[in-house]
Amino acid sequence: MGSSQSKGDGQPMVFVNEENPVPVRVSTAFVKQLQQTQPDEGSRQDIENQVRQRVQAELARIQTEKSSAVDTTHVGYKSTTNANAVVTEQELDQLAKHAPTKHIKVLPDEITKAQDALILCYKNNPERSLDCWAEVQEFKDLVQKAQNAFIATV
Repeated sequence: MGSSQSKGDGQPMVFVNEENPVPVRVSTAFVKQLQQTQPDEGSRQDIENQVRQRVQAELARIQTEKSSAVDTTHVGYKSTTNANAVVTEQELDQLAKHAPTKHIKVLPDEITKAQDALILCYKNNPERSLDCWAEVQEFKDLVQKAQNAFIATV
């Protein structure tokens, strides 16, 4: 029972995707070739050891670069500290000049109160938000009034 499925009988294997019924055939020769090309456990260990050695070597190289960089900065620390501070300050000034300024307008009290009333109504009626139609209309009217006033001043 099932022994004929595990033995290669020379017949190609056929796979059918149920969603897209296009048969895919794989010959036993191809399957055998794939099985032969898989690395055995010993070569996997060799590959893993090589990767570990390379990672260790790279980490050691980075550590030596860091330590040499730290040594060179400590030697000329006092002479470069002032120059670095000046350059940093200049860069910050340039960034501050080019940064967009954000104008925050304070809403009128009546709009803030209407907004708070609307939010409170929504919180009190989470299942029946349509019951807040009066608060919505009041808020919309106040916002429209403020927009018209702003357009008139421009």
